[in-house]
Amino acid sequence: MRTYVANLLAVLLPLLLTTAAWAAGEGGGDEHHGVTGDQLLGLLFFTINFVLFVLILRKFALPFVKEALRKRKETIVQALNEAKQAQAEAEQVRREYEEKLAGLEAEQQALRSQALESAQREKERILEEASRMAERARLEAHQIAEREVEQARRTLREDVAEQAVVIATELIRAQLRPDDQRRLVNELVDKVGG
Repeated sequence: MRTYVANLLAVLLPLLLTTAAWAAGEGGGDEHHGVTGDQLLGLLFFTINFVLFVLILRKFALPFVKEALRKRKETIVQALNEAKQAQAEAEQVRREYEEKLAGLEAEQQALRSQALESAQREKERILEEASRMAERARLEAHQIAEREVEQARRTLREDVAEQAVVIATELIRAQLRPDDQRRLVNELVDKVGG
């Protein structure tokens, strides 16, 4: 504060002295062409009033102006810092999304490859299962056919045997006489009884 007053006086004092000297130099004679003492006193009064006004403004108004300017500066600095932070966060989010998009494409390709491999394995498993089932069906059909052939052979043998018995019985009846018939019955009774 003192340096400010000293600086102000250093500027105003030479101005006042110059004005006073000029007024004194012009005032020689009865003519009133120059500055009079009253005028000089009025100038001094106005100068002192001006200096006091400046000092009062400096003492009371300047702190409020400085405080308002300081707050405004802090607000601007804070807004700039928040803007920088928001910009940095937005840039980080943008980079994260770009990385995710790049990773998404790679992940999509990996999923596609896995799906193709899985489908190929499933296809091979189904073909292998179908081949086993076809072989099993072929074996079962072969076994069924063999059983049916064997059954047909048995049935044929039984039919042939029955026919042979019928034919043999008829031949024997046709060629057998009553004496031969008695003799055969007696032999049969002796074998069964004995």
